[in-house]
Amino acid sequence: MALPSRSGGSFIERIGRTFGTQPVIIIHRPGESTEERHNLEAQVQGSKAFFNVDAPVYDGDVMEIIDPRGGTRTVHITDVKINQAGGSMSSHMSHIAASFSSRPRQEQTKSQIIHGNAVIVSGNHVNVALDSAQIHQNAPITPGYEDLARALNEVLTLLESTRELDPDERAAAQDAAATVLNEIVKTSPDKSVVKRTLPLLRGVLQSAASAGAGAAATGLIGQLFV
Repeated sequence: MALPSRSGGSFIERIGRTFGTQPVIIIHRPGESTEERHNLEAQVQGSKAFFNVDAPVYDGDVMEIIDPRGGTRTVHITDVKINQAGGSMSSHMSHIAASFSSRPRQEQTKSQIIHGNAVIVSGNHVNVALDSAQIHQNAPITPGYEDLARALNEVLTLLESTRELDPDERAAAQDAAATVLNEIVKTSPDKSVVKRTLPLLRGVLQSAASAGAGAAATGLIGQLFV
């Protein structure tokens, strides 16, 4: 499989120089007469794969990836997010983050995830219990903040699985995420509180990137803005 040049400034070319990449095969409409196969370069971390922003990767695709134990592994793309850099962010930060699973998306069920200060995110609703005992039970996320809430959920999951990360930094990030989530379920969220808190999370993600989380942490940094 021919690999793209590692010179230049695309997301994959730049991230690959630090964290490495690998060839993958993306399959559209697998098993059908119109099946298409695309040889791409990706940065694979856990259950996520990162691609250049113009890569032909879509929900429902099948992906063949290298199995470090030998051979290849077939997984299902369950969720594709296009992260388009804007504002003061460099254009090379634009990328696609594709979640994958061993099962097709329709076979999965949405589960609640608990982190730190009893933060539970499920769909567009959240339960938050801070150390101050202020609790929002299954509160709907204020419109306009849904993407941020989902990004925070991914941040918490990533930091929890990054064992090399300093425990104090992980705990600080959990507190910060709980504070933001607690704010964005209010009828009128205080945007200044959110803006003051997100830099701490971005800083911990930078530490996580150095501690083994790689492109997964780098990609999430660009999503923690309002």
